[in-house]
Parts: sequence; C-alpha cells; structure tokens
Amino acid sequence: MKDEKSLDSTRENVTPEASLRHIKLLKQIDQVVNFLSPSVLDSVIAGLHDSPSGYNEALVAKLLGKLPNPKFRRVVAELLSIWQQDQNNWNSCSLAAALSSAAYSVTQIRQALDVELVWTGPETNGPSFRRTDQVLLQLIRDAQDELTLISFAIYKIPDIAQVLIKALNRGVKVRLIAENPEVADKIPFGIKEALGKEIIERAQVFIWPKHKRPVDSEGRYGSLHIKSAIADSHKLFITSANLTQYAFTLNMEMGVLVRSRYLANQVESQIEDLIQHDVLVLI
Repeated sequence: MKDEKSLDSTRENVTPEASLRHIKLLKQIDQVVNFLSPSVLDSVIAGLHDSPSGYNEALVAKLLGKLPNPKFRRVVAELLSIWQQDQNNWNSCSLAAALSSAAYSVTQIRQALDVELVWTGPETNGPSFRRTDQVLLQLIRDAQDELTLISFAIYKIPDIAQVLIKALNRGVKVRLIAENPEVADKIPFGIKEALGKEIIERAQVFIWPKHKRPVDSEGRYGSLHIKSAIADSHKLFITSANLTQYAFTLNMEMGVLVRSRYLANQVESQIEDLIQHDVLVLI
C-alpha cells in the first residue's frame, strides 16, 4: 500500500508543463538518433557516460567540442538545452541510455524495412541513385524462386527478356501481369511482341479482361496502370517506369526498392486474390 501511495503521489506531482518538456526531450532524442551518423552518435553517448552528472557547461563544451560538423552541433546543442530544462528527471547516464535505446530501435526498424530510392533522368549534382533498368535487371538476376512483373506498357526491352529467360532456366516461377492492348488504345504492341514466344509459353501471363473493368458514364474503361516487381516474397520495386526502352533511357522516372517481407507479401496477397476472383486471368 505504501508503494502504491508513493506512486500516486509522484503522478500527482507531474505537472502538464513537466510532461510537455519530457515529450519535447524524447522528440529531440529521436531527431538526434536519426540525424547523426552512428560513429558520431556513439561518441556523444560515450561522452555522457564518461561524465556521470546533471547538466553543466563543462559537459556541454566537451560534447560539442567533439562535433566539427555545424549541423551535428546544432541538433546536439538543442538536445542539451532541452535536457537542461528537464534535468530533475535525467542525469547524463540516463540521457545516454535513452539515446542508446532509441538508436537500437531505429537500427532494428531500418533492418526490417530497407528502402532505396531509384531514379532515371538527367544527371545532377545531387545524390547518386541507381537507375531503373539497373535495379530491375539485378532484381531479376537475383530471383531464386518467384518473380512477378507488372506493367502498363511493355515494349522493346531485349535486356529484360534475356534475363527473364535465364531466370526461367534456373527454375524461377515467372508471373507477368500486363495491360491488354485490346483495351488500352495507347499501347500499340502487346506483351507477346515485346518479350517473344519463349517467355510467353514458359511464364504465367495475366491480363485484366475488359468485361471485368469499371466503366464511367461516358463508357471509358479503367486501366492497369501499376508498374511494379516482386522477387522471392521479399523485394518490392514500385516505380513510375513502364517496361519500355523509353522509360529506361529517355524518360525521367522515379521509384523505390523496398526490402520487406511484410510489404511484399501484402502485394502478393492482393494479386493472388485478384487471380482467385478472375479479375486477372491467364492469356
């Protein structure tokens, strides 16, 4: 009973202002962990552990002195300023433990969900990205069990056709889902012309039949406009690029390569459901 009364008393003493300061501190910890490089973050945590005390100017000078990058100094200085306001509840070791815990959680999340930006277009002085065709070719080459490709347009992609044949030869189950040129007026050629007889005969090829599509009041049909790839229920590539030579060489395109079994399985489940309900049918 005594412990329960003590806990109730502590809760009553937490003011709304103190609670807001605590939340602000947690948010800044999250920002620091996501902004600093791992090695820099480790040096900050080590510095806090080496000086077990509350907030003091000597500790601040010591920590900031290790950070030559002005952006790093700014976010750490903000953290220490907020910590000063909340120092009754946190000493330096507590702050170090909070940073370590947050860093561990961020690392686990990043490992569970690995996302890479993919870009095709004019070269810039900005970040360097892998090109759409590079990512897709690597995805097909690395596939061991199953591969699904979805595209609105498929046209003039001999490099993709070659690696698809190699994937089929090593036993990969290849599933292609493409727009039907009989429905989409903008597509002059179908998947057979684009990929060749061998791939069409050996892979599973699905289309969205016209009679299964929604129609508006003016008689216009919906389009299969997805551009995506899934490999081995683990890698999910979502892109603006069609499977065409223009998309790989001339257009400005962007996409993301996601390594996540959870998300890849969600998309595969959606596709399987469409097949089971004959929304997507084999040609």
